[in-house]
Amino acid sequence: MKKHTTGARSIKTHTKIALAIVTVLLSIRRISLIFIKNILAAVPNRNNVQPESPASAEDLSIDPAKATFMENRKQLRAMGSEFEQTMKDASITSCDGLKLSAKYRIQDAQNHRWIISIHGYKDSHHFMLPYGAVFYRKGYNVLLPDNRAHGVSEGSYIGMGWLDKEDISLWIEWIAEQDPEAKIILHGISMGGATVMMTAGKNLDHVVGYIEDCGYTSVWDIFASVMKRDYHLPAFPILHTCRLISKRRLGYDYVEASALTQIKKCDKPMLFIHGEADDFVPTAMGHQVYEAFPGKKDLYIAKNAGHANAMDFDPPVYFAKVFEFIDNNISFD
Repeated sequence: MKKHTTGARSIKTHTKIALAIVTVLLSIRRISLIFIKNILAAVPNRNNVQPESPASAEDLSIDPAKATFMENRKQLRAMGSEFEQTMKDASITSCDGLKLSAKYRIQDAQNHRWIISIHGYKDSHHFMLPYGAVFYRKGYNVLLPDNRAHGVSEGSYIGMGWLDKEDISLWIEWIAEQDPEAKIILHGISMGGATVMMTAGKNLDHVVGYIEDCGYTSVWDIFASVMKRDYHLPAFPILHTCRLISKRRLGYDYVEASALTQIKKCDKPMLFIHGEADDFVPTAMGHQVYEAFPGKKDLYIAKNAGHANAMDFDPPVYFAKVFEFIDNNISFD
């Protein structure tokens, strides 16, 4: 009888342990799905969302640098809004059947110099309008895409640069159809910067150089950073579970989606830009990708600038660095 009782208790104990393990695994899966939904689900038409102001009137009176930043931003966004009125619509179909949209403008006196300026995470082509306006004034034909799952482009999940690199390849083909002699520079901010670096590893025809601004080293690295900073969680086990789910559902692997790996294969010049005070994509990542790049390169660390606002803090210096790099390192012959 005692032996039977001991056996029954052992079964109950093992059952409780098994149930506890299943509960933990289901909880991890649930948290992972919430993380994926919060981080990677498409944002409904960002074109209808007004950009938020990063500073209050009180902030501006205390911090003159922020006041200058805000005034620069206001003027640049007004310039971009005017530029958009002169642009036309374009669209392509992605390899997985999504309709992707863009705005473009070609010089009246046609030349073969093109810029594709790629926006960042949960933004749209609107964010890139001031950049596009300046490039146009310097004589470039300009294309500003809405990445998949952003703006008016279709898509249920954000590609984080890895899927976007294939979409940018198709936009390059679209340009080549309009201009078979096109010479294209890829320029991108944040996730757009990562897209530039990831695309660079493909060494595509017509592309002559790259400008990446505050892009991250890999999808895994930026998610691990976000998980620690915003959710106060370690990468294990949530991010590992997210990786498995995303690979199956979204079609890409966080570790494989590496700008750091891709740039090592690049054979064209690249300018690296990063904000000195970037607390979203750590400035250390900017140094890391710069050091890993094997070709012609330069690094501009924008003083006082946070994430994705190096241009806003000092537009003259930003564009002086950009066009100096182009003039000295990129050939259009």
